[in-house]
Amino acid sequence: MAKSNRQDKISKLKSIKSLMIIYFTTIIVIGMLFTGVSLYEKFSSTSEAYASKAVDQLLTQVKYSLDTYTRNMMNVSNTLYYKIIKKQNIASNNFASEMNVIQTTNNDIASLVLFKSNGELIANSQYAKLKEGIDVTQQKWFQNSLNRPENIHFSSPHKQDLFEGHDQWVISLSRAVSLNENGRIIQGVLLVDMNMKGIENICGAISEDDVGSISILSSSGSMIYGDENQIGLYDEQLAYWEDGNYTRRIDGKRLLVTVKTAGYTGWKIVATWRLDKILFTYTELNRFLIIVLMIGIVMCVIGTLFISSRLSSPLYKLQKSMNLVEEGRFDIQIDESGEYIVSHLAKSFNAMVSRIKELMHEIVIEQDDKRKKELEALQSQINPHFLYNTLDSIIWLAESDKIEEAIMMITALSRFFRIGISSGRNIITVREELEHARNYLAIQKIRYKNKFEFNIKTDEEALNAKTLKLILQPLIENALYHGIEYILEKGEINISVKVDADKLIYEISDNGIGMSEETRLKLFDKEQEIKTKGSGVGVKNVNERIKLYYGQDYGMQVESKLEEGTTIYIKIPLTYT
Repeated sequence: MAKSNRQDKISKLKSIKSLMIIYFTTIIVIGMLFTGVSLYEKFSSTSEAYASKAVDQLLTQVKYSLDTYTRNMMNVSNTLYYKIIKKQNIASNNFASEMNVIQTTNNDIASLVLFKSNGELIANSQYAKLKEGIDVTQQKWFQNSLNRPENIHFSSPHKQDLFEGHDQWVISLSRAVSLNENGRIIQGVLLVDMNMKGIENICGAISEDDVGSISILSSSGSMIYGDENQIGLYDEQLAYWEDGNYTRRIDGKRLLVTVKTAGYTGWKIVATWRLDKILFTYTELNRFLIIVLMIGIVMCVIGTLFISSRLSSPLYKLQKSMNLVEEGRFDIQIDESGEYIVSHLAKSFNAMVSRIKELMHEIVIEQDDKRKKELEALQSQINPHFLYNTLDSIIWLAESDKIEEAIMMITALSRFFRIGISSGRNIITVREELEHARNYLAIQKIRYKNKFEFNIKTDEEALNAKTLKLILQPLIENALYHGIEYILEKGEINISVKVDADKLIYEISDNGIGMSEETRLKLFDKEQEIKTKGSGVGVKNVNERIKLYYGQDYGMQVESKLEEGTTIYIKIPLTYT
């Protein structure tokens, strides 16, 4: 079986030349693809920027032409308006002849008409003979003019069927006007119908069915010029878009949409162009990049064939020596002769084998030390003196008829040992560790006849964090035996746990007699053996256990002053699994 596995590995290594070809080619191809895509994106964005600028300039010219067109129509309306209000009496007017002159000289005007507020015709141009039975007061443009007499009103395109002889699409420009009828001021409506030829001449020459189009929408969103289906964006309420350039994908086609607002009317001028049509060089660029990529791949394969042949041959020899080490023979030293790369690999491998041997030895020692520390910590839980004193206190409570306190002490002792053993687990939750400490303090508080009080606080998020077990009880024990036992006033032990970034911080403080600076400095001295009145585990054992499990970056910090008390900080990594 071992021989078969070795042959499989040798067979795999023999394909190293193919692997090197694949790897090198893949890396270079990825690099070329990245460069090509970057150039493509840069070219695309630059081309789109130039296209947007060109379309924007074109639409600016359309906007200027449309503004000029509507301004001319407004000038016609203004001319008639001022002529009308200057007349002494509309009963003796020659408005019709003046309207005929204006319409004859302006091909964009379909009709000119003046009405009274009741719909009665006052004057009209020669091409605007009103049909019989028509009630103009029901026309929207008529009502808008009277309802808002201070404005000039532009209607949406509509078929004007008020007059005989022509039935064409127009845009009505209407406004209210004050009339003098035999000395009485009445309201009237002046109507200027603009035919659509002017707008078609402005926009039609620019639009191309397969490339793009220009559309005009009123401020309310209705179509004035263009095809709703053609622009494909009508449902998006273009009338409410801000002026600018936009890109949209409609039915799989990328569109460049440019929006401008006309000055006098508030109309939206929308240019919609297919980017794949106006940027025709995309296809050519794609073709060029594919050709360059194919040539690059061929050159990569040829180059990697040569390089892999020079590198793979010495590696076959190196692999045979490594197989012996792979089988567990760490006394093997690989031949360090050969080319620089192979020689360097051999030296590094030999150093690695030596280091592995050292680490294996260190691990054996470390595991033995861990087991020793764990055994000491467990022994502290069943310390004969502590157990004897606790049971003696329970008997005393029972004889004194303090049954509730005896039951409380027995319960705390039971929970204390259950958590201490914790099914052989070395890692428990902070909640369990604090419960273990709370049970120990409850027992000792009864034994010490309430000589001290204790307080435990913790962050909610810290309760479910994982911690090395049996790190609080030895420190509490030392606080009692070496600190609080020797003070006259009531003792106090405070325990808190908090989360600090990615660390879990314990803080254990007491108001005992404290210790000198010399004693504090010797707490963690490996050559110093601190004797304790309690379990014998103490501060140094806890600190060493923490460092064995979590590393040298974690452990304990002690602050203490004589006659003031002691505070111990424990820092371990924050984990939840």
